[in-house]
Amino acid sequence: MTQLFLVKIYSVKRMKKTGSSSLLATVVGMVLLTSCSVGKGSMVMAQTAVTTGTGTLVIPPSPGDLSTVEHLKQSDEYVVEVKRSGDTNYKTCFVYKSDNSFVNTYFGASTAKPGPKRPQASAAFTNFSFAETAVDVRIVSKIPVSSVKIRPLNLGIDFKQSGNVITFSMATPKKLSVEINDRINPLFLFADTPDTPNPQATYYYGPGVHNIGLNKLLNTNESVYIAGGAVVEGSFRLATGSTNVSIKGRGVLSMGEWPHTSTSVEFLTNHSTIRSSATANMVLEGFIIAHSTGWTIAIDNRDNKSHDNQYRNLKLVCWNGNSDGIWFDGDNNVVDDCFIFNNDDIVTTHGSNKCKISNIVAWGGPWGRLFMHTDWHSSSNLTFENIDMIGKDGGPELVLVEGNRSNPVKLDNFTFKNIRVEAHPKTSDYNTNKFVRIGVNPEKYAVTLTNWLFENITLDDKNSDEGDIYGTTEGPVNDLTFKNLKMAGKPVSSLQEANMNTNEYVRKLTFE
Repeated sequence: MTQLFLVKIYSVKRMKKTGSSSLLATVVGMVLLTSCSVGKGSMVMAQTAVTTGTGTLVIPPSPGDLSTVEHLKQSDEYVVEVKRSGDTNYKTCFVYKSDNSFVNTYFGASTAKPGPKRPQASAAFTNFSFAETAVDVRIVSKIPVSSVKIRPLNLGIDFKQSGNVITFSMATPKKLSVEINDRINPLFLFADTPDTPNPQATYYYGPGVHNIGLNKLLNTNESVYIAGGAVVEGSFRLATGSTNVSIKGRGVLSMGEWPHTSTSVEFLTNHSTIRSSATANMVLEGFIIAHSTGWTIAIDNRDNKSHDNQYRNLKLVCWNGNSDGIWFDGDNNVVDDCFIFNNDDIVTTHGSNKCKISNIVAWGGPWGRLFMHTDWHSSSNLTFENIDMIGKDGGPELVLVEGNRSNPVKLDNFTFKNIRVEAHPKTSDYNTNKFVRIGVNPEKYAVTLTNWLFENITLDDKNSDEGDIYGTTEGPVNDLTFKNLKMAGKPVSSLQEANMNTNEYVRKLTFE
């Protein structure tokens, strides 16, 4: 076995920021070594790549000192080690710990009596990449282990527990939530395929901590690469009308420095992690977003200029109230292979056509939904496929469609297929956690639905009220089909069995 170390050498400058300091690291050279050493006056970060004819395993380096990074540190609860199956020695992964710093003081709540927030105290996460090999994973918990669950449950990960050590194998990259004893301090494992680093990117951030501030502007044809082991503090704004912008990598983009202090549109716009009013041919791929302050990835479709955008292999670990995951507004957009743990809507559109959202692992919080369509514009030909909803910590319905009688929208040809919901318990009168709500308030909303299909939908639990499907004279429901719907382990073949309500403006609703 040969161990190759891709080593980047940095000059280091300590930069002051409000209340703390950060490291500014600049690449001054790259070398390929068979062993590693650290010289004075430089910061050397090695990405371990184990490569032979039996496959590749890549482990990002440590980010170094995280003492200046708010709400992100090295985990004091988990050690994660990986190796190629057949190898003898494990390699240690750096494990991050993100704490739940959100305080819900909105909608009548206060600091003295805060409103509901998700129950997790923290979430740890780590990432590694492999190809043409299986890998063995070893997790050592510093907390005594009484029980273990690895989600998504449908993957059927076969693990072994020996005291505080959990081991299992992975034949292909997956995104997993490892939950020891309960769901309060989960460990997320983000296993990727190896990427191709881009040191020639317009903005290259190597291992270490970088503070870029709010709304760093990206223009047409500009690129960002966040290397594994890099923690970039700040946010990006894509120029209105920009094209061919990319943000890629295996590092972390963090906004823990900026607290969530408002739900106003102005605040959320200014504090989105990645924001644009109109962009096309954009690619976001591979990196991790931690602690989005406002909306996480908010791309809307001003003047119909957002189209052909790609959101691939993104990992979101966000706590704050309005941390919408991904807005995929516009046409011909793709959201694929993403992990989203957040408080607000997982995916949202204000008007889209010919878009596909697939291969998603999601864990929702009290404020949001799996999918929400607002009343801005009509949409057609949307596909949601192969989605594992591994948790829903209270909150409203999983699927919400609303319109406005002064601006009726048409929603044609929507398909929801192969969706598995592991838990969506009703926790209060407000936190209904219904499966679907369409035309929530007929006095206000008018949405015309035509040719909607829910196929191969499994809800592991079942609430007493799972949905409202309402039409109006201006906005009827013309054709909605549930095919192979299962709730609490049983097939559902009628509206009554589904615990859903409807009205006379639903012209065709069938169960198959």
